[in-house]
Amino acid sequence: MKLSLRSLVTVAPLMGICLSSARADYGSTFTTPPYAIDQSVIGVAGWDYRLPTTEDHSEKARVVAVRWNGYQPAMMMKGANLKNVIPPTTGGKVRVAFDLAVTFPDAGGTGKQFRLGFAGAPCGEIYMDLGAEGGLGYQADGSGRGGVVALKKGEVKVNSFYHYAVLIDFPKMTYDITITGVKRDESPFSYKAEGVAFESRSKAVTSIYILSGGSLTAYLASMEIKSE
Repeated sequence: MKLSLRSLVTVAPLMGICLSSARADYGSTFTTPPYAIDQSVIGVAGWDYRLPTTEDHSEKARVVAVRWNGYQPAMMMKGANLKNVIPPTTGGKVRVAFDLAVTFPDAGGTGKQFRLGFAGAPCGEIYMDLGAEGGLGYQADGSGRGGVVALKKGEVKVNSFYHYAVLIDFPKMTYDITITGVKRDESPFSYKAEGVAFESRSKAVTSIYILSGGSLTAYLASMEIKSE
């Protein structure tokens, strides 16, 4: 369904999107309506299937009360295939931030079992790779290949949120990325890369997409895309 600018302004409070002449922001914490516990996110606040399907897979992406995080709500994904088209960002600088947690078995499953991408963001896909040399990373291409591992699989603490922040500078065609959290042994984890060159000549962030394999469960607690 296509929305006019007038209809977007009308539904903006429900979608968590703020529109103005200077900026186009997206934000969600999954803690307030229209989200509800144990409800699928398909058809809610702009979330839809990324690829056409004739089957109902709505249970694969739903809001849950996360027991290991004080029963705070988060979107849980397993075998999910999602997209969310947002109003294009308008600032020369754009900040993308979100909280991501994963859990996975000790055996079974390989490759990038979780992929999160932002169309127009030149940092490539954020991912969790279950391969022997994998882990939490970024800069994978649209096919799931490549990427920089920021935290190795063996050091990832399952059921623990990692905060990602990507600051994109479109005029300079560079971005900074930081990832913080704790390692499996509870020691602090912090990763930072600054002035990374663009992988593409994009000019605005226009959508979100997520692919999650069946060998991993991922949790998204919040997300913000903010023009500056």
